[in-house]
Amino acid sequence: MRILNEMEMQPVMHEFVAETELCQNRYLVQLLQSGQIMIVRYEDYLCSDMDKEEYKEYFLDAYERSNVYEFPDNEDIYEYSDRRESLGEIRSLYMAMKKGYHYFMSDDGHSKFLAKNYFSSKHAIEVNSLYDVLVKCKERGTELTWKDINPTVSNAMNKRQNKIESLKELYIIQNE
Repeated sequence: MRILNEMEMQPVMHEFVAETELCQNRYLVQLLQSGQIMIVRYEDYLCSDMDKEEYKEYFLDAYERSNVYEFPDNEDIYEYSDRRESLGEIRSLYMAMKKGYHYFMSDDGHSKFLAKNYFSSKHAIEVNSLYDVLVKCKERGTELTWKDINPTVSNAMNKRQNKIESLKELYIIQNE
């Protein structure tokens, strides 16, 4: 949370992601329950039948382009879940566009593809990974130190040692 606070951003999360994809993360559940992360529900941005129809068209097309096969005929676009299919990103990016959010944080590679291919410059969404955000924090001169970010970096980026080393260099060596 401190990272987002340093960037002066209020985190929001799509209800699907909160209830389906990240519900096993105890820390995240605490943040959601305490109100530090706001949950955005479908009804917060799909207010009319036309909104729902536009969403359905976007969802089916984005699903097919991201997964290279059609959405299953017998499934509900609002409820269907499969961790391997970037469903949280598909749903969350549309929510971000409808709500007018300009920034989206995700380490899923499909996010940048979706943002680039589905949203015009009028509704552009800048997708940042955790690494991108931490570099921006340093560039902006925030008060974050390596000690502050190390637990988050080590947990979230444990399979990306080159990125960890790059951040360590940015936060430690450049401060000496």
